[in-house]
Amino acid sequence: MNGRTPISRPGWLLRALRTPRRPQSLTVLALLAGCAGVLLWFAARMDNYGENLTLNLGTDLVGVVITVFVIGPLISRAQEGRVREHTRLDYEWFSAQVYGSTSNVKVLDTFSNLFGPQYSERLFRGIRSATAHGARVQILLLDPDSLAVILRGRELGEQSADIRRDILRNLRTLSQFARRLDDTARQFLEVRLCSTSPGVTLYRWDERSLVSFLTVGRLSGEGVQLEVAVRSPLGAFVEQRFDELWQQSKPMERFTHLPVTLVDATDGRREFSCRFVYVAGHDLVSYM
Repeated sequence: MNGRTPISRPGWLLRALRTPRRPQSLTVLALLAGCAGVLLWFAARMDNYGENLTLNLGTDLVGVVITVFVIGPLISRAQEGRVREHTRLDYEWFSAQVYGSTSNVKVLDTFSNLFGPQYSERLFRGIRSATAHGARVQILLLDPDSLAVILRGRELGEQSADIRRDILRNLRTLSQFARRLDDTARQFLEVRLCSTSPGVTLYRWDERSLVSFLTVGRLSGEGVQLEVAVRSPLGAFVEQRFDELWQQSKPMERFTHLPVTLVDATDGRREFSCRFVYVAGHDLVSYM
């Protein structure tokens, strides 16, 4: 179990009603409502129209109640244990799932091409939409200065500097995006860095997740992705791993911003928060 309290059925129904629908679904719904209105208008000439309408509506409402509160939960529980395999991590497909999220979005990886120039803008549109619906977005990457970066570089057969460079690129992109958000949206986005290799990767949207493992000689996104429900045994295990690493991680700002204090004999102390610090001159470096 992941420690969350179960959602009551009325709460689940209200949440389902608040979930944004695709335009195609709204079009079909409007067409069906129009057809129903036309049929009712033609049937108005029948004898005992009011009694017949009341009887049919009552029967349909009973069917709706049974479907929503009995059949629907049974189908959902049956699907929780199902595992769907994806041959690779489709970043565009995941960004589309993020766009419709209303509760949680999580990413756990060493670094991710999801934040690269090819996919980041589409993902960020999805994050804006998700945060507008109150979804919490948590992104957890590997600390570029940790020993785990060197170990992961050896597993991939690459120089650890390449892994560090890719993480830094992700952080720069995420930092720039966070600065473009308004205060309301920014409070739903958190980016943190962990110093321990996670062993697994996680790409979650609401109650579904893509799970993979850090393999030797290949990036995690190039391998098979297992789509599972968050409440399934595998989903709960990865969620627990994510929570453990999240508690031990540090905010991205502690890496991208460096606190600097200048002490002057006349002006006293002045404190700054610098994004980048460039040091030039051998004398200054020797003094430091």
